[in-house]
Amino acid sequence: MPSKSDPIKIPDERLSIEKRADGAVVVRVQSEGPEGSRLPDAVFSFRCGDPQYSYWLGRLDAAGRR
Repeated sequence: MPSKSDPIKIPDERLSIEKRADGAVVVRVQSEGPEGSRLPDAVFSFRCGDPQYSYWLGRLDAAGRR
């Protein structure tokens, strides 16, 4: 059983990561659930200097999409 401090892993098929021309990394997390009651997708952006920027840039590099 995971502890409270363990990060929750989002399945790769629900993630979309891209780097914009201005250098920001945009992460989209596809919502799940029944089509009629599904929430909108979550969208996050990170810029150089943000604590999670290097993590998501690394995920983008690992996927070979940069």
